[in-house]
Amino acid sequence: MREKIKNLVYIVLILIGLPLVVTLLFQGKELLPEYEELSTEQDSVQEEDLLPVYVGILAKQMPADYEEEALKAQAVLVRTNYAYALANGKEVEKGYTMAEQQELLEQENYSRYYGLLESCVRQTAGQVLCYQGELIECPFFSVSAGMTRGAQGGQEYLQSVDSGWDMTSEDFLHVMFYDKEDFLQECLLAYPECGLTQENLSEQFSVTDREDSGYVKTVQLGNISVDGEELRNVFSWDSAAFTFREVDDKIRIVTKGLGHGYGMSLYGANELAKDGKSYEEILHTYFTGITIENE
Repeated sequence: MREKIKNLVYIVLILIGLPLVVTLLFQGKELLPEYEELSTEQDSVQEEDLLPVYVGILAKQMPADYEEEALKAQAVLVRTNYAYALANGKEVEKGYTMAEQQELLEQENYSRYYGLLESCVRQTAGQVLCYQGELIECPFFSVSAGMTRGAQGGQEYLQSVDSGWDMTSEDFLHVMFYDKEDFLQECLLAYPECGLTQENLSEQFSVTDREDSGYVKTVQLGNISVDGEELRNVFSWDSAAFTFREVDDKIRIVTKGLGHGYGMSLYGANELAKDGKSYEEILHTYFTGITIENE
């Protein structure tokens, strides 16, 4: 009798589970939870639960056709920054949902790239970056100006390091020309107190402090001093590694690199991977004195 009851239970379980199995076969990973459905309590979330979240963030942050070791390095940064945000009460990063990934890629590419990104997350499972035993926040950007920037104020692991391979990127150099009137009006709109005038305009602004890495720290703009990164954001320039001069009665701006310049260069990481560097070596290249530990 017990054997009959046991068999009956098995049959019922199969009948209940069969529709879900069929649905999964036809819809694939669409039934996996998106990040919006997951708890943000660190202790209640497991690595496997966060797998689609990490993959979505990785897909948003780094091109999926980059080298595998570069993708692994970024996967570690994704996990580290996610854990750091949870531990410090900050808003966690939101990556692409599966629907957004499918929209960006053709179906065959989506399946191939998702599998690659998922593999990179799994191969680095649980790994995060620490400095002197503490979880850290790990910035990254697209392309450096030839060197990364050194941070100040307690982030000793962010030292200025050579990233010369970035100079081969098509995004390394960008040249722009502004009519003097347009440039003046943009400056006055952002800084009405600067006192700039169109007469001898190019003589009224100059770089007053530049890092060894090439990034501008401060600019004298008329009668005020402006932060280089702030001015870059006002004009939406590619980076704060810029120069300007008057050419043919126009203001010429030349920028090097793409992004803020702190932490890991994504392009540089990919070039290192092409040269045979492992993801651990890539991370140690851009983050000084860190350790790779398990959560």
